[in-house]
Amino acid sequence: MNTKTSKTLITTHHIRWTIGGTIVQLQINNEPLLKRLEKKIRANIDSNLSYKTNVYAGMTHWDLFKQDNDFKNLLQEYMTLCGEAGIYSTHYDKVANKYHFLVQNAWGTLMKKNDWVKSHHHLGTDFASVLYFDSHAPLNTDAGNFPTRRGLIITIPSYCFHSVAKITKDITRCSLAWNWTFTKSWDAKDSREEDITNL
Repeated sequence: MNTKTSKTLITTHHIRWTIGGTIVQLQINNEPLLKRLEKKIRANIDSNLSYKTNVYAGMTHWDLFKQDNDFKNLLQEYMTLCGEAGIYSTHYDKVANKYHFLVQNAWGTLMKKNDWVKSHHHLGTDFASVLYFDSHAPLNTDAGNFPTRRGLIITIPSYCFHSVAKITKDITRCSLAWNWTFTKSWDAKDSREEDITNL
């Protein structure tokens, strides 16, 4: 531990610590839905964002999918599976029979040979989820590396650093990511909030 003290007795400590959390993996087997979402990603790559963020690859606009009906159907399937598995049970509104949450962003990426994703986090939201359309490259995180496959959704806590190594093969890796947060009982109602019923 390195310690620096100023004349005003303010001390700064540079410390490393370990933090835990839950990483959720769920499989979506709705192939028609997967095909529609993948097609939208491939058709909407935004040159204003591609290769200009921590994602050194093709990207759609950050908010491309926020109001997309197919994406809303994906959220419905995801949260229904979570409910069936007892995941996020403490966030379930048993009175209204719903999950209440807010999607901050939802975008697609296309990675090709020599593309990569710099290690980063998504602080400012509770969770970051990614839907994969192939098994071309794993998701690397502080908690370990996770193989991907078509229809797999991996959800990590927003504070978990993650990355994708440089693509070395002549392939195209497609994914859809979104940042989201469960709304709290003390939050004011937000018109953008998603209300998902556990069917």
